[in-house]
Amino acid sequence: FFSVSDDWVGSQPLFTGLCGREQESSMGCASSSNKDPDDLRGGGGGGSGSGDYGGEEDDYQPLTTEEVNARIQCCDKPLLHTLGKSGITLRYAYLSQRGYYPEDLYKANQDAFKVIPSFNGDSNNMFLGVFDGHGSDGDACSYFVRDNIEANLKKAMVKHSDDFEMAFRTSFIETNTTMHDAKFDDSMSGTTAIVAFFKGNQVTVANVGDSRAIVGERKGKRIIAYSLSIDQTPYRADERERVKAAGAVVMSCDQLEGIVPFHENWGVNLGEELDNGGDPPRVWAPGKSFPGCAFTRSIGDHVAEGIGVTAEPELLVKEMTREDNFIIVASDGVWEFLTNQSVTDMVLKFDDPLEACRAVVAESYRLWLQYEVRTDDITMIMAFLDWSEDDGTTDPASGGGVGAPRLSRRESRRGSANNIGIGLDVVSRAGGENRPVRRGLSKEKRQAMMVQENAMGAEEDDTDWKPEKVPKTAEEIARIKAAVRANFLFQHLNETQAQQVYDVMKRVPVMKGEVVIRQGDAGDWFYVVDAGEFAVTLSQADKQVEILKYTTQGGTNPCFGELALMYSKPRAATVTAVKDGVLWAMDRRSFRAILMKSSATSMVRTLRSVDVLKSMTVGQLQRLQDMLTEMSFADGDFVIQQGEHSETFYVIVEGRVRCTKREHPADAEIELMQLGEGQYFGERALLTSAPRAANVIAMGKLKCLHISKDAFEEVLGPLQNIINDDRAAREKVAMQKQLQQETEGLASVSRKDLEMVGLAVEIYHGQLVLVKHKQGQEYTLKAISKSQAVESSLQARVMTEKLLLSTLATPSRFVPLALTSFLDESYLCIVFKARVVTEMNALIERAVFSEAQARFYAGSLALALEHLHSEGVVYRNLMPENISIDMYGYVQLMDLHFAIKLDEPPARDYSGRADYLSPEQVSGQGHSLPVDFWALGVLIYEMLTGSGPWITGDPNADSEVAIYNRISSHAAGGMPLPKDFSLSDDLAQLLNDLLAPNPVKRLGCRGAGAEEIKTYKWFSGFNWDECEAGEMSAPHANLCTEALAAAEKTASKCMPEAAGSYKGEAAWYEGFGSFLAPRK
Repeated sequence: FFSVSDDWVGSQPLFTGLCGREQESSMGCASSSNKDPDDLRGGGGGGSGSGDYGGEEDDYQPLTTEEVNARIQCCDKPLLHTLGKSGITLRYAYLSQRGYYPEDLYKANQDAFKVIPSFNGDSNNMFLGVFDGHGSDGDACSYFVRDNIEANLKKAMVKHSDDFEMAFRTSFIETNTTMHDAKFDDSMSGTTAIVAFFKGNQVTVANVGDSRAIVGERKGKRIIAYSLSIDQTPYRADERERVKAAGAVVMSCDQLEGIVPFHENWGVNLGEELDNGGDPPRVWAPGKSFPGCAFTRSIGDHVAEGIGVTAEPELLVKEMTREDNFIIVASDGVWEFLTNQSVTDMVLKFDDPLEACRAVVAESYRLWLQYEVRTDDITMIMAFLDWSEDDGTTDPASGGGVGAPRLSRRESRRGSANNIGIGLDVVSRAGGENRPVRRGLSKEKRQAMMVQENAMGAEEDDTDWKPEKVPKTAEEIARIKAAVRANFLFQHLNETQAQQVYDVMKRVPVMKGEVVIRQGDAGDWFYVVDAGEFAVTLSQADKQVEILKYTTQGGTNPCFGELALMYSKPRAATVTAVKDGVLWAMDRRSFRAILMKSSATSMVRTLRSVDVLKSMTVGQLQRLQDMLTEMSFADGDFVIQQGEHSETFYVIVEGRVRCTKREHPADAEIELMQLGEGQYFGERALLTSAPRAANVIAMGKLKCLHISKDAFEEVLGPLQNIINDDRAAREKVAMQKQLQQETEGLASVSRKDLEMVGLAVEIYHGQLVLVKHKQGQEYTLKAISKSQAVESSLQARVMTEKLLLSTLATPSRFVPLALTSFLDESYLCIVFKARVVTEMNALIERAVFSEAQARFYAGSLALALEHLHSEGVVYRNLMPENISIDMYGYVQLMDLHFAIKLDEPPARDYSGRADYLSPEQVSGQGHSLPVDFWALGVLIYEMLTGSGPWITGDPNADSEVAIYNRISSHAAGGMPLPKDFSLSDDLAQLLNDLLAPNPVKRLGCRGAGAEEIKTYKWFSGFNWDECEAGEMSAPHANLCTEALAAAEKTASKCMPEAAGSYKGEAAWYEGFGSFLAPRK
């Protein structure tokens, strides 16, 4: 670590962003030289002081090679500043770590920070600011704000001497305006800014972007994190609507590229984020692929200003009270994978603010490398609030003090009095309910992990594995314990688990030059450095580039390789011993045997049994399980007291409790029940703060896992919202289905209520039958033979299809509604609101289509896919034999047995005919929505030629392997057009774009979905509205009329029972007869 000097001018220390460099200003505050480019670059964007930017453009350039290893800068010790007579001393520290970018090892730190004690010569004041740049000139932007915000704020404070909040706001806007005239380019670059300004015991936080400030506030026995800012991103409905009103388009990258359909399901409540995959909603210019801002406010970003991205800050004012323990101001590199509360729990393990910064930044860095292939720049300023016995005067202007009333959390935190900044009312309501920016893996990491997680499940089945205990001294165990205490895998271990981990670690002597782990090798060991020095290198351009060193200097014992304890994957870097040393090592199998087998599974099972948690998904329950922390009680301790207001939910891990109650204070205590291991209590505290109805008392030694309502809501949002959303979604579909059933008279239909009119189509595991209800309505009945489904191993697909159909309640001309389901002894039946008479394959076999005929079907199918995708369904079954045609000649997609939900992980199975598989399906790398547009291209080709583009007609050359080879080797624009068919150039262009091997570049997947297909020249003159309304004349309408007449003569062939009733296992189709969404 490098120190920042703290020379004194009068009573004011100087802080710069550079190690040992400072310039004195006339005010005695920290300043940067405008002549020394290093002062502007800062090696990590450190804080500077007064002075406008006067350097040349090349002052803001990437770090030199010599500066690569100087990626961490911080103060050399904790620093102190007393806020006038407020009675508060800030014991603070700061640390900035430059990120790792594999494609640009020498990329400059785009974070900058600024710390100014005694701002403007007033000891009551202190300025703490972090600025996170983005874009190609992001470092220049963040450094510019760092170097100019102080002077602009001073000027504004003179101009608005009686209105600090107006001055604060004005300084941001003025800095943004002057940046536009700087010599660097801020058109597509800018910076976030989060500044906490203390005036005595009052702190005003100004926020632009998605950096964050939090305060740790004592609540009972715990310190709870509360936000002093709210991330300004398109996740926020208020911010999203504001930029849209200014002309912006809000979409994720995947939506822009057409990988997922357009939606705005980003979360309507402040702080809610529904994205778990690292693809957030962004701000785009209409019809353009820029600027793509993942935030709605920024300093700089000149281009984005025209679509509502503003530099106007949101302000929040808080009166600090003795309940406030610390304040943190940090860039989003900290918050990307860590919640407010997890950061709070981590820093409370330390008395030293610098050590707290080191732990949080190190954990953030590790999590970045766990979930991503790079790391962001990470900057953090942290200050403990030390309160004197004598708080000074009661004058709030001088910092409050003795006799000042104790304020509630709501009273002590408010929005700006004169409503400066858009959305201030929302900020002031938010309190501690901010959410982490990311809670999931990047696409690259997710793709890599899924296969390994599948493999992991098999390893966890080895329940007989017993880890070997290795003897250790108390000192050795203490060093291991200290090394892992802030690591995310070990933070919430109970005492027994932690001791088992320490016991099984093996001592590994290492010689100088020995490679501990090698980049690319499979890894299953985790290491703690007990002695020695170890270099971490990455292979870049055939060279080994050192990115950091692990050493025990400074009394710390670093650890590495924790990802190997979770699943097997290639090592991301090489670690080599620089000198002789000693490691403590633990293998994945032992770790899982101790921690990650029955405990996790049984805990999720326990949580799932809690009535108030039944609406939560398995993923949410797993996240909740990870958040539970342990608490111990002695015999006779009251865990809960009757009548108290508590917001904590408990699960018993070890021991027992008895629950007692007094109806009246004078009554004797009545024992209601006893609870033991695996049982729970206090669950309704997650919903309400009502007084506790009974006592819960420990019977002997007791260990519980617990979580507070605030901690729950920080990560998962309010539980009542989860319950309401789940109930509303299910009830909406259920009510629509029920209404449809009642309207059609099908609420309790059975086979005896339906007349078999005729056999329309024989399908692989049953029939499509024309039926007539006793009240006169006509339908299509899909009759699935139980026996054939079992013989074809289609049980799971049959039930998945039924479940998917039960969730589709929006009418479409091309996707008929499934109205109800029932079963008899031989068949599983689904009733569709349509009358199908044939399948597309039968029409193609009669004669291949003309381009005009194919255009009708292609247009219809594009509309059908648009509907399914909007409903979150990937069809994966667009083949002639699985496309039904109704009596009017319109396509009907009613076979969903290969379909999957869009919100599920990318599928890796092989479904359908070999020649319809897309390149991503053949490769097995995961596929989703784009496969439907690939299949549409293959289908159009087959409609026109009678076979797909990958079929040669030579049986010897059309093996599955040969077909897969052709699909895999297909190049963009290389569509093999048939020589004996005359196809138009417009059609050739459409086919080439639908059959683009790269799914991101495939037509329908490039931002506008099926809408883009409608604009193609081949569809010129095609009336999409008439087609969607069913008013267009179908090319084979006459044939369909003939098919209907023929089908009506085949009633005797419908649902034959010659084979008798099904005699096999019935469990696999349990629940098939109920078509309404279950109510909980």
